Amino acid sequence: MSEPIEPTGPLPADVAATFARLSRRRFLRVAGVAAAAGVLPAGCRDLPPELAPPPDLVLGVLSPRGYATFRAVAMRMVGPRGAEAILAGAGGGAGSIDPARAADRWALRVPALAGPLAQGLWLLEWGLPPLLAKWRPFTALDGAEQDRVLDDCMRSRLDLKRDLFKGLRSLALLTYYADPAGRAALGLPQPFDAAGIATAMGDLDG
Repeated sequence: MSEPIEPTGPLPADVAATFARLSRRRFLRVAGVAAAAGVLPAGCRDLPPELAPPPDLVLGVLSPRGYATFRAVAMRMVGPRGAEAILAGAGGGAGSIDPARAADRWALRVPALAGPLAQGLWLLEWGLPPLLAKWRPFTALDGAEQDRVLDDCMRSRLDLKRDLFKGLRSLALLTYYADPAGRAALGLPQPFDAAGIATAMGDLDG
């Protein structure tokens, strides 16, 4: 397996600010305690193989289920071409694209990100109505169902849900487009920056 792209520089201000708001949400802290207590499974059981972490991957912050949930989110956020590139590199090796592994490395490097990221992924995976618009784990949903859950979070009147969407979306884009293999998969070899993300998203939407 190729080594993950190491995060460099500070966490972008918009990502840091969103996760800082999430860290203050009492409900999210309660979710983190429940997850740590083992109330619900955190391992690979019942995970789709295309979302589960490679067997030789050692995670620093995320659980295997948190990894899978973030991977599913990233695949929805980067569009069909980006999702295909992530799936194509699922086995690791040169040119593989692994946003979930990169997110784990970011969380390991930035302790303030670790808690709210893990807790937010737990909430997205296991949350049920009326909080989230689903009755099954996020990783068990098909793409269209996942899109509906994320769209509901994006448009919600609840600050918690909007911040959860913003934080995961920003980190998913950061981890995908910071990887040269991710940009190359979409024919966007320019250096990663805010303008590069905007260009990439415009191409995906077009």
